[in-house]
This record gives sequence, structure tokens and C-alpha cells, in this order.
Amino acid sequence: MKRFLLSAAATCLMVSCSTKDLTRCPPGTLGIIVAEETECTHKDGKFTLPAGHYQPEAMSAKGIYYVAPVRLKTTGIIRDGHERGGLFIANEGWQWAWIGHPGFEADQSATTFLGKNGIIMPTHFKFEPYVKYKKAK
Repeated sequence: MKRFLLSAAATCLMVSCSTKDLTRCPPGTLGIIVAEETECTHKDGKFTLPAGHYQPEAMSAKGIYYVAPVRLKTTGIIRDGHERGGLFIANEGWQWAWIGHPGFEADQSATTFLGKNGIIMPTHFKFEPYVKYKKAK
């Protein structure tokens, strides 16, 4: 029984301390331009992605987090129905909306005891329809 509990505790520790792959985008990473405001629905509600120039904020091995020019309009009552977020564009082209602070988390990970293990990842939302965008110049 002791061995089982010890191995279970070790497994939980390894899983909870797995590295999260999130870094700042390198200089010169192009932003994206969303031509028109888009209302999107997801399993918990809906939100509006504003039109404008989205700046690259952070990246992972799967894609890039682009922050919206203004806060997203949400159906929630917290923060008066406005959340900081944007679009996550995967390397394969699929999209998720996100809320959170991925750039701040990537910056802070270098100065914390847990390093990248302490990163709080943004909340992701799979939504429809996909947003039409183009790369900024």
C-alpha cells in the first residue's frame, strides 16, 4: 500500500509539473487584421471579436496568440461583459478564441520558482464561424 501511494504521489507531481510551452513572440512576428467584427458562439455562450489589428503576444509549439485591439464583448457579467483576449491561430490553420494574459505569463515564468511549470494558460474557446483575417504588413 505504501508503494502504491508513493508511486501515485510521484505520478501526480510529475504531471502537475509538466512544462507548458509558452513564450513571447520573436521581434518581427507579423500581426493579423480582422476586417469586420464577428459574433462567435461556443458551448458556453457567445462573444464578439472586434475588427482591427491583432498583435502577436505569445506563441506555443501549436500556434500564435494574437491579442485583440480592444476587449472582447462577452455574455458574462464579470468585468462588465468585456474580457482581454483574442485569437489563437494554429499552425494548421484552425482557430480558438482565448481570454487571459499569455504574454505576461510567459514573461513572469523566468522569474518564478516554478518557471514554466507555474504558467497559467489562457482559457480557450472553440467557436464557429472562423474569423476571416489577413496577415498585417
